[in-house]
Amino acid sequence: MVSKVARRKVFPTRDLMQIPCVSGLEVLAGVVLFALLLVGAAVPIVLRQRRHDREIAAKLARAKRLGTSETASLHPLIDEGLCIGCEECVRGCPEQDVLATYRHKAVVVDAVECVGHGICERVCPVGAISLVIGTETRGVEIPRLTEYFETNVPGLFVVGELGGMGLIRNAIWQATQAVRHIAERAAPGRWDRGTVLVVGAGPAGLAAALAAREAKLPFRIIEQGSLGGSMLHYPRRKLVMTHAVSLPGGGELPGREVEKEPLLEFWRELAAARGITIEEDTRLEYVERAGAGLVARTSRGAIEAACVLLALGRRGTPRRLDVPGEATEKVYYRLLEPERFTDVRVLVVGGGSAAVEAALALAEREGVEVTLCHRRAEFSARAALLEQLAAAEKARRIEVLRDARVTRIEPDRVWLEVRGAPAERANDHVFVMIGGTPPYDVLKRSGVDLETKFGTPLRRR
Repeated sequence: MVSKVARRKVFPTRDLMQIPCVSGLEVLAGVVLFALLLVGAAVPIVLRQRRHDREIAAKLARAKRLGTSETASLHPLIDEGLCIGCEECVRGCPEQDVLATYRHKAVVVDAVECVGHGICERVCPVGAISLVIGTETRGVEIPRLTEYFETNVPGLFVVGELGGMGLIRNAIWQATQAVRHIAERAAPGRWDRGTVLVVGAGPAGLAAALAAREAKLPFRIIEQGSLGGSMLHYPRRKLVMTHAVSLPGGGELPGREVEKEPLLEFWRELAAARGITIEEDTRLEYVERAGAGLVARTSRGAIEAACVLLALGRRGTPRRLDVPGEATEKVYYRLLEPERFTDVRVLVVGGGSAAVEAALALAEREGVEVTLCHRRAEFSARAALLEQLAAAEKARRIEVLRDARVTRIEPDRVWLEVRGAPAERANDHVFVMIGGTPPYDVLKRSGVDLETKFGTPLRRR
């Protein structure tokens, strides 16, 4: 009979004796080896991070020097206390130069490049980003609006970018809601003589026209330039829409992510299909009351309206050089179709992304000699465009004049001052791309109350 003790599993003592003994010196050597391996793996990461931070610090310093680190337009505000440096916002932003990480926190590098897509705000997993207008030191005036985007002037509405909302989806929604509100409160017969006047033929203005047609309201749409509004001044192939958008009267804009050119073509086809006539080259000067309605004073005369809806955008009127000879047909303030230009000599004036992009586009055309003139030593364009410009300048495809300004424009040449010395260039066309003047004067002359925003989050859809 086997005893209970015999049935237990007993480990032989000789097996334990066979386990090798490890000395303290060997343990220490192992720890040191592991530490060395850990340090060896960490050093490249630390060096890469330091190099990355130096590059971003240089970009931040440059942006501050050029004045592109702050903007009055819509842009992201980052709460450093909440930010975890995950880079989701950097990867999500379609504008490659706006956001970066610096010392493990997200930072705004070039605020002026932000167009308010809002993707950064949506993808942040900790809610550290909000879109705001203005900054603590640089306020921006926007009109006081009701929930239906009506100003303190009865019947005068402001939608889209001029009201602080640059995102196409929100601009279309605002315009649609404003027009539907107008239709709901309109008394029977009121519209027999009255008209809804839409000012601006960008996305907000076109959406307002579609909404008016859907509601069977008589309307007119005027535009100081041509169809497209502020989008015409964006660089080619710029991503201008990142959401699916429904339009008044049914239908959607094509796709979720749309670049400038396809969207402009879509608007042209839609306007033609819906019979929307745009009165181009008609600039609004101000709006005044006239009895129960309004009168819009424009560059082409007065327009009576029951309601006026301003969808002007913030760019406003293109800035001019104010030099002799500027008021000629050879001077342009935007580049719509670079393919129309061949075998000509052109001068592009400006230092931002629009000017650099225009110079690069013209330099691709056969036989086009391009000179780019900027009043400062440094350009404020986005980094990718500056790299292309440097390559084009090195290859002598573009002549770049820094610290230069135009002094006179003649039919076959332009006169300049380059670093204090007079100069001239043979010339056929001049493209002035030095930004625009926001239409605040229109609002003030129309009696609209304004309020200043200092980094204030806006009401969004």
